[in-house]
Amino acid sequence: MSLPLTEEQRKKIEENRQKALARRAEKLLAEQHQNTVSGSSIASKPSQSKQGPSRHLHQDPSKSGSHGVVFKQQNPRSSSDGDQRPQNSHSFQLGTSEQAKGTWQRQEEMPAACPSHRPPNQVTLAGISPPLANSPPEVSSEQLWVYGVEQGQIQAPHKTKSTPFVNTTHEPLARAKNFQETAASSSGQPPKDPELEARMARPSTSGQNVSGSVMPRTEERLQQKSGTPLHKAAGSQQGTCIKIGDRFQVKIGYNEELIAVFKSLPSRRYDPATKTWNFSMTDYGALMKAAQHLQAVALQPLEGAEGHMESPSTSSSIAAQTCLPVAPSLAFVKGQCILISRARFEADISYSEDLIALFKQMDSRKYDVKTRKWNFLLEEYSKLMERVRCLPQVQLDPLPKTLTLAFAAQLQKTSLRPVADIPEADLSRVDSKLVSNLLPFQRVGVNFAIAKRGRLLLADDMGLGKTIQAICIAAYYRKEWPLLVVVPSSVRFTWEQAFRQWLPSLSPDHINVVVTGKDHPTAGLVNIVSFDLLSKLEKQLKPPFRVVIIDESHFLKNIKTARCRTAVPLLKVAKRVILLSGTPAMSRPAELYTQILAVRPTFFPQFHTFGLRYCGAKRLPWGWDYSGSSNLGELKLLLEETVMLRRLKGDVLCQLPAKQRKMVVVAPGRISARTRAALDAAAKEMTTKDST
Repeated sequence: MSLPLTEEQRKKIEENRQKALARRAEKLLAEQHQNTVSGSSIASKPSQSKQGPSRHLHQDPSKSGSHGVVFKQQNPRSSSDGDQRPQNSHSFQLGTSEQAKGTWQRQEEMPAACPSHRPPNQVTLAGISPPLANSPPEVSSEQLWVYGVEQGQIQAPHKTKSTPFVNTTHEPLARAKNFQETAASSSGQPPKDPELEARMARPSTSGQNVSGSVMPRTEERLQQKSGTPLHKAAGSQQGTCIKIGDRFQVKIGYNEELIAVFKSLPSRRYDPATKTWNFSMTDYGALMKAAQHLQAVALQPLEGAEGHMESPSTSSSIAAQTCLPVAPSLAFVKGQCILISRARFEADISYSEDLIALFKQMDSRKYDVKTRKWNFLLEEYSKLMERVRCLPQVQLDPLPKTLTLAFAAQLQKTSLRPVADIPEADLSRVDSKLVSNLLPFQRVGVNFAIAKRGRLLLADDMGLGKTIQAICIAAYYRKEWPLLVVVPSSVRFTWEQAFRQWLPSLSPDHINVVVTGKDHPTAGLVNIVSFDLLSKLEKQLKPPFRVVIIDESHFLKNIKTARCRTAVPLLKVAKRVILLSGTPAMSRPAELYTQILAVRPTFFPQFHTFGLRYCGAKRLPWGWDYSGSSNLGELKLLLEETVMLRRLKGDVLCQLPAKQRKMVVVAPGRISARTRAALDAAAKEMTTKDST
């Protein structure tokens, strides 16, 4: 089974495809240019001899009062040896030196019998279509249609003589269209004539339609000038617009020009799951106007969306010239607020001129040059969010409700202290032997747990005495016992010895270590059970315990395991929960969720909410992926403020005692011969080193 493509792989495939299309287009253009050069060199001599002088071709078009545009379909059988041009007429020969050779057009003499013909002010363009250029020499005479735009008059068709012509390519034809559009635009907007349009659509005697080569571009340009809607081609791509809330979605096949229009809109969004684009309703008018200028695309508009269309007076002239939508003056921006310390929060959002002006009005504003983001004191959070809501094109997501509840005091009056003040707990009810052996940082841990009402995650580094702190916290709530201690199987008896050592007032008979599944888990005042036996003895754990200690709580990282399904309900109903782990999250933030849920069930009732904020959740075709991470600094601040206490050895190194050495006596009869030999060798080696 193949893995789904990532977003980066999809972008790379799209880039390679665009490059391949560009190379193919360049290759086709080069071949057409080569064919044009070869065809021009073959027919240069006869065309030049029949073309006549062309020195008057580049006269200033501003000197003529009005112009007429003449479209001719030439007949190879006709001769033009005796043709003469009007002396004052402007004959456009197309631009380059290759076209100056006269390989693809001829200038004819207009009959003197035409009463409406005005030679002094006429501009003549002769164009042929590629299919007609490949016709055999013996072709019947063709009908010449004249589309004259002269002082608002439409000329009637005329028959003229035409000269032989040679094969042409699409390149000179495209240039002829450009000159034709220039001449048509300089003559003003002609009135629409139904009779003339019918003549233009009439097929020629050779079975070919003149409008198929040059006329469609002229008709399109005239329709654009006159403000009439453009006619889409019969094979154009059909698409629809669907409204989804305050946005609309476009469903249509792939079109390179349309994708370019999509990318020019500021509110664009691409959904990889549905492979469609969606936009804000503010860009609806710009998109529809730009789509009208794409001949290969036909978009069906939204029903009742006329109010979102831009007025023609403001955007029609720009759209007609550039064929691109007019971007709004202020782009839509979206971001979120992130907690960066106990006292400050950060606005992670794109640039917006109005938003920056609002930021500068805050008294506690600070700009971080490294991250290029603004941050503020928590006490100005409500004030900032209230003003941001007044900006229509800005969406700044607030802090999660869990954060605002945890830092409610900071939101009212911000304290610049890095750590919250922890009151000193009264430990007079705990055995004095235990209290006197607590190191200063361990006493702080006990005070923190009591301040949190006995529900915490103690995440001190290994070797810092989490066991003695947990026993002291549990002893503070001794009136609420029986106590349940869930530990790995290998340390059950270690915990038994710790209780006997630090709580002399506790009778050894009251300590119950569950060894097998037949033992009763509620027989003693202190019950020690392993994770494996916990799931087997689930039915015997009722009534529930009010005080619970979980050693190595990262064993509960997967909610789907049997041990986790058994332990989490017990922890939710317990009044005091003490979780111990030197590594609460082994690899990703998702492993913390079950431990947070056990200590504070109301923080994140749904895992999806936690995953979106701190696990970098991504929606894939098969579901949501929560294996990532995001906003880890904020998560650390939230846990330290509410449920977690973590100290490293480097933080409390000055409070640790000197290194301690202990001797463990092992009975020789209980070890094997191989182990005994290894111990003798090690003892001999140590003795030798000491003597030297």
